[in-house]
Amino acid sequence: MNHKLVATALLGAALLAGCTKPNTATPTPGTQTDFGRLQALKPGTQDTINTKLKVNIVFVGYRQTPPGQPATARQINTQDFDQRLPGSYDAVNRIPSAYGRTEKTGTSFDFDYNYVFADQGFEDDFFKFVQSTGVGAEQKRTAYQLAYNCQSGNPNIVNPACVTPAGNINREITGNFEIDALKTENWLADNGARVGVKNGEYTIYFVNWYDRPDFKFHSYTRADAADTDTGAKFGARGSRRLIAWGGSARENAPAQRVWFYDLSANPDPWTDAYDVTNSDVDGDKVADYRMPPIWEYGTRKASLGYGRKVSPDLALVARYTAINLLFTPSPIYRAALTPPDMPEKINLDVHVEQGEGATDPNRLLNSVLLQERVKVLQPFTTFSSTRKTTALDGDLADVYKCFFPVVADDICSPDYADFSGEKLFQFGVKELREEYKTTPAGTYQLPIYAFNDNQNSQAGLLGVAYDDGETGTQSFVYSFLTPDLTGDAEFPGYGFTDTTVHETGHHLSLSHPHDGYDSEQDISYGNSGEFYFVNTGDQSATIMSYNDLSRTFGQFNLDSQYRYLTAAYLNNTNAILELVRRANKAGSVSSAAQGADSKFVQAKTKYDALDYLGAAQLAHEGYRSVLNAAKSAGVPVTAYKWYENLNGLEGLSVGQGAKMRFSPTLRAQKGVVVFPEETANQRRLRLSK
Repeated sequence: MNHKLVATALLGAALLAGCTKPNTATPTPGTQTDFGRLQALKPGTQDTINTKLKVNIVFVGYRQTPPGQPATARQINTQDFDQRLPGSYDAVNRIPSAYGRTEKTGTSFDFDYNYVFADQGFEDDFFKFVQSTGVGAEQKRTAYQLAYNCQSGNPNIVNPACVTPAGNINREITGNFEIDALKTENWLADNGARVGVKNGEYTIYFVNWYDRPDFKFHSYTRADAADTDTGAKFGARGSRRLIAWGGSARENAPAQRVWFYDLSANPDPWTDAYDVTNSDVDGDKVADYRMPPIWEYGTRKASLGYGRKVSPDLALVARYTAINLLFTPSPIYRAALTPPDMPEKINLDVHVEQGEGATDPNRLLNSVLLQERVKVLQPFTTFSSTRKTTALDGDLADVYKCFFPVVADDICSPDYADFSGEKLFQFGVKELREEYKTTPAGTYQLPIYAFNDNQNSQAGLLGVAYDDGETGTQSFVYSFLTPDLTGDAEFPGYGFTDTTVHETGHHLSLSHPHDGYDSEQDISYGNSGEFYFVNTGDQSATIMSYNDLSRTFGQFNLDSQYRYLTAAYLNNTNAILELVRRANKAGSVSSAAQGADSKFVQAKTKYDALDYLGAAQLAHEGYRSVLNAAKSAGVPVTAYKWYENLNGLEGLSVGQGAKMRFSPTLRAQKGVVVFPEETANQRRLRLSK
C-alpha cells in the first residue's frame, strides 16, 4: 500500500471538510415579541413604511445637451435635475407638526429617477394628436395673451387694440389653439409604453412644441368645468387656461399617474407668467419666481427670461410642484381621526345657517353628492349624513360676524390667541358636545357649518377646515356664501357643494396642491416669492385646487390618502398591541396579532407595487382583527375625542391655547408652519375672469 498517497488523500478530505459551512437553519424573519415573532408589526412603536418610488421624467420636444458642450437656454442637461431633485421624502402631518413637535405620517420614499427623451416618432404622433383634438388656431386670444403682447401688467385693463407689441417680448402671440387637457393627459398615459414608461408609474411629461416647424400658439382647457350648484362655467374663463394637467382618476381603467407641463403654451395666467416685465406680481414687495413662456428663454431683452435656462427651471418644477405637492405630499391633518380606535362610521353633520332672504339653500348644497364624493377618502367606513337648517340670527349671527373682523374694534375674543374665530369655535364645541350625547358608539361626527348670509359681510372667503387650537387635530368645517359670491342668473358664482367637498377633504387629511413641505430641506412653502411657480400644482385633477376645474378627488389624492391610511392602520395596531401588553393580555391576542402581521406583510407588497387601495384594505383588516381581539380580552382601547380634551376650554372659560406656528403669508419658512386657507393674491386669481 502506498501510505504516502493515503495520507495525502486523508489530508485533502480533512481540508475540504474544514471549508464546508455547517448545515445551519435559515433564521425565521421578524422580531420576537410578547405576541410571538412578528415581521411587520412592532408593538409600541411609531413605524414608517418606506418604499422605493420610480419617477419617470419624459422630455417631449426638448433636446439634450450634446456631451462636452455647454447647455443652451432651451436644451436639457439631466445634471440640472440630479443636482436639484430630492433623494427621499418623509411625510409629516402638517398642522399637528406646527404645534411644536414634528409628527411623522408614517410614509417615506426613496426616489429612483428615469430620464427619457421621446423619439421623433413619438413627438410627431403626439403633436399630430394635439392638433387633431384642438380648436382652430384663430380662436380668440385671451385677455392674458393680449396682456402678454402689450405688457400691460393687468389683463383686466389691457387695451385689446394694442397694435404694436411691447418691445421687450420675444414673440407676439398671434393665435390661440385650444387643446383639451384631459384628452392630452389620457393620450400620454396610453402611449407611455412607447417611451419605456409602464402603465401606472409616476411620470412627468415636459412638453415643448415651440421648437418644431408645426408650432401653434396654444393653451389647454377644461372648458366644460362648472360649479355643481350654480352651473358657473369656470372652465370658460381665460384665467383658467392651462399649461399643465394630470392626476385624473379614470373610470374602469387602471390607475394612471401622469402630469404634463408645457411651457410653450399660453403664457400661464395662474402664475402671472404673461407679465415678463415686473418681478413682483402680487404686490408684496418680494420678487416672484415664475417660469416665462419657452420662447423667452435665451432672450437678450429686458424680460423675465433674460439669463434663464429652462433645464434648471424644469428641475425646480419637478421637485417643488410635481413630487412634493402632487406625487408624495404631506397631509394637512392626520388620516387617523380618533386614534387608536379609528371610526367605522362617519356622519356628515351639516348645519345650514340661513340668512333671511338669502338664496334657497336647497339650490346651493347637494348633500347626496357631498357624501358620495368624500366617502372615497375613507373607503372602509360607512358614511351617513344629517342636515338641519337654522336662522342666521341672534347669538349665532354675532359669533359668525366675529369671524370676519375688519377693524380692531371688531375683535371679539381679545383674551384668546384666535381673537376672531374663538367665539364661533366655542359655539360649535357646545353644539358638538350635545350631539355626542346621543351619538352611537363608534360613529364620528364630522361637523360642517354652511353659512348662507344675505349680506356681503366678508371679502370673499369660501371656506376653511379648522383645527382644535391645541394639538392640531381637525375640528370644524366652515363654508361661507354671500350674495356677491353666489352671483345671479346672469353671472352665476359659487354654491356650497364644491367648497364643502374641498374643506371636508382637508378635514380627512388632504393638503392643497399649491402649498406644502419639503422634508429634505425642512421648509414649508407656498405659491409666493421664490416659489410662486408652484401655483401650477393647481393645474391638476383635484377639487383641492383653487381653479374650480375639478369636482372630485383625483388619482394623486387617492394614492396619498390610501398610503396615509395604510400607515395609520399599522401604527394604531402597534399602539393597541402595546395597550394589550401593558394589560398583561398578550396571550389572548397573540393569534390575532399573528394573523394581522401576515396581513401587513401582504399590504407592504401591494404598497410597493403601487396598489395603495389594496394595501389599505389589507391593513384595515389586520387592524380590525387586533382591535376586536383586544376589546374581547377586556383591554380598554379609547378613541381620542378632541372636543373633550381642550385644556383651554375647560368649562369654556377664558384661556389661551397652545401656540401654533402660523404664517400669514405663503412665503417659504424653515420648519413646519400653518398657512392661511387663502391669501389676497390667491383670491384675486380665483375671482379673475
